[in-house]
Amino acid sequence: MGMLVLVGFLAFFVASLVVGIRLVLLWTRTRELPELLIGIGVLGIGPVGFGSQRVAQIIVSNARAADPDAAVPAAAMALTLIGVTTAVIGVVCKLFFNTRVYHADNVLVGRLMWAGVAGLTGLLVYRIAVGDVNPSLMPSAVANVQSFAQIGVLLWGSVEALIYWRRMQRRTNLGLADPAVTNRFLLWGIGAGAAGVGSLVGTAAALITGQQMADAGWIVISSSAHGLVAAIALSLAFIPPPSYLRWVRRHVGKTPA
Repeated sequence: MGMLVLVGFLAFFVASLVVGIRLVLLWTRTRELPELLIGIGVLGIGPVGFGSQRVAQIIVSNARAADPDAAVPAAAMALTLIGVTTAVIGVVCKLFFNTRVYHADNVLVGRLMWAGVAGLTGLLVYRIAVGDVNPSLMPSAVANVQSFAQIGVLLWGSVEALIYWRRMQRRTNLGLADPAVTNRFLLWGIGAGAAGVGSLVGTAAALITGQQMADAGWIVISSSAHGLVAAIALSLAFIPPPSYLRWVRRHVGKTPA
């Protein structure tokens, strides 16, 4: 079971790292803002944000296993600070992405986006100012607010992608859209949804049980499983093997919308 859990976490880390870097590199050629936003969003929330905080928890666990009274290592504190900061940057980028791609002309959504950006920035500054970045403690109320904001942005992006996928599917059935592009929206919706649901389960369970994710086996298993689903969806969406693209072009758009 431990190996299966490790596979899920590693798959999510590697897939989001590769996809994020590829999207940022794509932006250097296209200079299109959506590629940059989603690339930073994937990197910030996934391998850098989540990865840094997870490594910090492991460092603390190892230190406490050797000496239960040991102070929190400075490296763990630094990694948590990096993880928290980059995760907020990732969420902000996804806020911009969701607004620009799906609601570019909606003034109300734009104002709500800026309110979200201001709120997240304020919470981050507050956490840094009061030292609320200790990986050995249960998340504070402010940290939980940030977590639920991240979950909300992920699930919002998932719903928007799936709605857009249905619209694109109708166009694909009429021969007006590329099946591979249409399928990418479906995969992005699944990947963002899996990441959001996994985070929701972990955050909600921690609040209910009073246990950190690393201390509750079933929460770790759930997070790993959702991470594996997200990794598969991200990989197929942005670095699909030729065989998968051939399958998509043969089958997507062949059924009535």
